[in-house]
Amino acid sequence: MSGNLFSVRLLDYIAKVIESTYLHCLQSELLNYDIAPLLDATIYNAGFVAVKATAGCRRVYILSREMTMKSKSLDDQAALNRAIGKVKKERSSFGVRALDRNIFLSGLNYFDNSGRLFPRDEECNPLNVSRCPAVVHNNWIVSKEAKIYRFREHLMWLYDGDDQYYSSETRKYLTYTNPKPTTSSGLSHKNVTEHELAALRTALAMGHLLNRVVILPRFHCRNLECPLNSIVRIKTFDASFANCYRESSFLQHPKVPDSVKRGLINRELVMHRNRILESSTAVIKMFRNDILQRLGDTTAAVVNVGSLLGVEISFNETTDGSNFVRILRHTFRRSAYRQL
Repeated sequence: MSGNLFSVRLLDYIAKVIESTYLHCLQSELLNYDIAPLLDATIYNAGFVAVKATAGCRRVYILSREMTMKSKSLDDQAALNRAIGKVKKERSSFGVRALDRNIFLSGLNYFDNSGRLFPRDEECNPLNVSRCPAVVHNNWIVSKEAKIYRFREHLMWLYDGDDQYYSSETRKYLTYTNPKPTTSSGLSHKNVTEHELAALRTALAMGHLLNRVVILPRFHCRNLECPLNSIVRIKTFDASFANCYRESSFLQHPKVPDSVKRGLINRELVMHRNRILESSTAVIKMFRNDILQRLGDTTAAVVNVGSLLGVEISFNETTDGSNFVRILRHTFRRSAYRQL
């Protein structure tokens, strides 16, 4: 069986399991109630709600609509909670319950409170669907771009798109590593991040020269591994580099062809050492021809160039794309995990 056919059948199986689990859970949750919203911290969430076609539920949504039309500053979540409270007072038989928070989770509970920054092999992912909750609401993070990035990083995004984001068998990739910072380096959290962002700029420059998409490494936030959205604003980053990179878990995704996963070779760019972090001035300069001579003849699907800490690509801006260099220098905007 080919890798692509296996992936399609696997995803069909996953969809059927999720649909069956999802419907069974909702039927149980609504058995003796009119409405059951997902609980978002301490209030009901308007983004995922199980509703029966009852007069009380219709009244809830009529009131919600009236409230939001009267006040432009009132969002749909606040309106839903106010409307539910009002209908409960009007109708003693109106039943409300929160969906089971172990099965229907907000982004706060699934990602933040549990410390899930990456997919865990023993937990929910496309290869272990039996441990998945019925619903994870991708909230408590700002911007569509950041939401998509987080779901991709957690192997919870299956949309391939016309550009075959996952399934292309002809696209070439470049990846690299961020070694764990040593306690002897004496660098602050901020300095480690700056070094790792400099390495990301170098990787993107190499990807540009070699026509390869960069597969991200994991970054470090106070000695813990963290994703890109923990240190830069994804919306701003994607405005310039959306088609230039993939999340760190990309090669684990079931839609990525086996030929790509098996096509990884290691070709370390420099014989590196972690102590380059000990000096902010320890820089190895490389030029366009250096990169092309070392890696330009490589036909492998994925090339791992090792650590890029302290490596800087020097462009001849008259020939190497001055616009790309300008964007690379100025479009990283720092942010925190929730992208506020």
